[in-house]
Amino acid sequence: MLQPDEIIRSNRKTLSVCIDCFGKLTVRAPRRCDDERIFAFLREKEAWILRQKAKTAGAGIDLPPENLNGYSLSLLGEKHRVLLIGGDYIRFDPETKQIFLPEKNARQRLVKWLKENAKRIFLEQTCRRAKEMQTSFQSVSVSSARSKWGCCTFDNRIRYSFRLLYAPKEVIDYVIVHELAHTKQKNHSPAFWREVEKFVPDYKRKRKWLKDHAILMHIF
Repeated sequence: MLQPDEIIRSNRKTLSVCIDCFGKLTVRAPRRCDDERIFAFLREKEAWILRQKAKTAGAGIDLPPENLNGYSLSLLGEKHRVLLIGGDYIRFDPETKQIFLPEKNARQRLVKWLKENAKRIFLEQTCRRAKEMQTSFQSVSVSSARSKWGCCTFDNRIRYSFRLLYAPKEVIDYVIVHELAHTKQKNHSPAFWREVEKFVPDYKRKRKWLKDHAILMHIF
């Protein structure tokens, strides 16, 4: 029998069910709705629920726990292990792929460290690709956006979500080329996609990866 992770009762008239990007099953029900009716509703929706849960499970990504010790975090497409330690500074070991994170304010420290590294990596690659594409940009910044991996303003200021740092290098490169192409074409016209394809011939595969792994936008 399907077991909901959460049942929320309110002054609504109908039952509804939703599954978030991590597979959490939530039922919303009228305030006086009994459990029998809720579980009958879940049985009716069982096939759909199982399909949605399979999609989220296929991504192989877990929501960070409250205690980050031992959490497996994807950086540049490779798994890195977070280990909580004493002290005041984050240490990163590229050989063992471990991030040694101070226990105090661990989550905030990690997000700050991720943003700093994202800015550095994205700026370097944007400069390199801009030279190859014979274009220019005003600035590069990182944001906490969850709906867009990157964007380019009308005056060529480029912003990337710091969460793009979780993606493989070649996918990051596609997003950078995509945004730089917008310095030439302020739309998604055929001319725009020809510009992207010139530098990333398999861009459609990279776009699919981003769509399939949109769950990453919810990590931190």
